[in-house]
Amino acid sequence: DWPGIQSIIGVERTRTKGKKTSIDTHYYLSSSRDNTLISKAIRQHWLIENQQHWILDVVFKEDSCQIHEVLSAQHMALFRRVVRNMVKQHTKSKGSIRSKLVAASFDDDFRTELLFG
Repeated sequence: DWPGIQSIIGVERTRTKGKKTSIDTHYYLSSSRDNTLISKAIRQHWLIENQQHWILDVVFKEDSCQIHEVLSAQHMALFRRVVRNMVKQHTKSKGSIRSKLVAASFDDDFRTELLFG
């Protein structure tokens, strides 16, 4: 019993990566009946989700990770997200997350600035 629920939404997402296509269905519960508002909120959620995963895959090469031990993989995933957030919060210099990471790998002062502000 979930009081206040006005709608149940099913969204089918088709994803193609290389030669592989997958179809996922996601279900949502909402206290709204406004289809426009609901669809906008769902698209916004997935936009943010996809942007984060794109950075993790392209910049941090997360999909290529060869760590198979579960706890180690979880630790690396957390570490990547912490680093991503630290670099995103750095506003003293312009540049992409990738360019800032490259700069930090060569420049001790810049790396210190990223880590400690």
